Amino acid sequence: MRRRLADSLRHIARAIEGRIDFSSPALDAFLERLRRGPVSPLVFGAYCDLVLAADAGDLDAAKRCLAEILGAQNHPGGPAIVDLADPRTDAAADRYARLVDTDPRRPFRIHPPPAAVAAAARKRIAEAFALMDRGHPELAAEIRVLLREIVLAVGDESPGAVDFDGVSSFMLWGAVVLNARSHSTSIDLVQALAHESGHNLLFGLCADGPLVENDDDERYASPLRKDRRPMDGVVHAAYVSARVREAMTRLLGSGELTRDQAKAAEAAAEASRRAFASGMRTIERHAKLTALGAAVMAGAREHRDAAAAKPARSAPARPPPARRR
Repeated sequence: MRRRLADSLRHIARAIEGRIDFSSPALDAFLERLRRGPVSPLVFGAYCDLVLAADAGDLDAAKRCLAEILGAQNHPGGPAIVDLADPRTDAAADRYARLVDTDPRRPFRIHPPPAAVAAAARKRIAEAFALMDRGHPELAAEIRVLLREIVLAVGDESPGAVDFDGVSSFMLWGAVVLNARSHSTSIDLVQALAHESGHNLLFGLCADGPLVENDDDERYASPLRKDRRPMDGVVHAAYVSARVREAMTRLLGSGELTRDQAKAAEAAAEASRRAFASGMRTIERHAKLTALGAAVMAGAREHRDAAAAKPARSAPARPPPARRR
């Protein structure tokens, strides 16, 4: 993704030469930083705003976005946990709010979380990573590479508003927005992190082309949404369902779960199994997979077949921690 961003910025620099002033040394310096390491998801967001502004002929806005990109430094490491600021007054929060609201059929708004709600969510996220570090360290390591920022927000509480548990956007690659009021346990958070990081993984894989050739206007039943979705959304849903099942299966076999956690993980694994099976039925009947899409789903099918051949069994439950009187 960073290489693609660099290539596109070079192309844009050639295209705007003589129309938008920018510093070539600043561009070279940013591209070198980009080569060395990750940048904030907001840089990818600024790039999208740059392209949209240039396409609309708003050269002043394009110049501001380009200056923002060229001034960006390397990200210190991830995932950083960020409380959403007020989108009405904070430019970064406004970009997060705009660029995760990508479905015109189901628009939704996100808002800053109350301080106490955000603090509780941070604690549960830390517990989830600690659990993954013990029970599925490969997943924990992968999530730390894929995600730069976990943004905590809450949904709109007005009547009829769309609620959410988590959301990712190709335009904010490396970020997820989690509802700080959802995910009441560490098992819930592991599911959310495995799910949303899976979307980011697919976004990265799709930088050079789509997973499917179906028309975006086609709509199909989705295993994870009540509303009918484009086939790309169905493929994403099936893939992340397989990913969540794999995460729960590994944790169940690790011996790191308490009895209550094991019960929740078993239920989540079964729900994910059903969701994956439902999504795959739709994909096998209706999807026009590209070579990339076929390769991605082949891996998911292998996981399904391996799980069916050897059902996961829970390791003996870890006793709950002693309580002080």
